[in-house]
Amino acid sequence: MPEVESRASEAYRKLEEDLVTLRYRPGDTLTEGKVTEELGMGRTPVREALQRLAWEGLLTIRPRLGVLVAEMNPADFIKVVSARHALEVLLAGSAARLASREQRDALKDCAQQMRKSVAEADIMAFQRLDKRFDEIVAEAACNPFAAQAVAPLQTQSRRFWFRYFGEEDLTQAARNHLELMQAIEAGDEKAAGDKAESLMTYLRQQAASLLG
Repeated sequence: MPEVESRASEAYRKLEEDLVTLRYRPGDTLTEGKVTEELGMGRTPVREALQRLAWEGLLTIRPRLGVLVAEMNPADFIKVVSARHALEVLLAGSAARLASREQRDALKDCAQQMRKSVAEADIMAFQRLDKRFDEIVAEAACNPFAAQAVAPLQTQSRRFWFRYFGEEDLTQAARNHLELMQAIEAGDEKAAGDKAESLMTYLRQQAASLLG
């Protein structure tokens, strides 16, 4: 069973990245068989990953008709950010207070790699590091309820950002993330909350710009 769970997590991670980076575009129709073949995995972990992504709102499973990739309405981005806002501030402050030395070192390493991704204009690496950052904070905050609630919102945000802003916004996006990482890594709970607030405000402004 643990092996199946691990493979399901691997399938989920790969599919999530393909959806966030628009390899599978809004409105595309997938089949379980096609995804299984592309990932080179068994049907059970792929099915579990598809169900999880459907629960998170990235896919719609239609019995006998395939799996539909969710459309993207620009007006939804600001709703996603609004739902994230308070949870991100909570998690950032908790992570700054409770993170282990190992987790703080992981944040420091993540920040170094993120700087490199910006210098090389590597948006794919940036996306993976953004997700890694979220995972470290989720673990360090020791609040699984908040972490589970915010995770699908983080994925939706990355998808919107990748589609509508991407490389043109890479430097500013990274700056906001790096400032938050540094505050958490330093153990400054107030600064971490403030920087999370700033990151959410920045994303809210980006989302609002899509509405003209």
